[in-house]
Amino acid sequence: MNYSHQLLFTEDDEIDALFSQLQQIAPPSTLVGDILASVARLPLPKQRSMPKTWEDFGFVVYHEDKEPS
Repeated sequence: MNYSHQLLFTEDDEIDALFSQLQQIAPPSTLVGDILASVARLPLPKQRSMPKTWEDFGFVVYHEDKEPS
């Protein structure tokens, strides 16, 4: 792969030389399936009780002449 660092720096240093010697690897083809299987084994989150109306959240605005909004 060609990275944009070649545009910013004109000379390679020792780190660039080391990285150029690394072999490129690809993840196993089963990686996504393995992750999804692991996630499927996690326990489900516990249900929390939630307020049932907007009033319980405190978002209702009352006006003297109007219906609650």
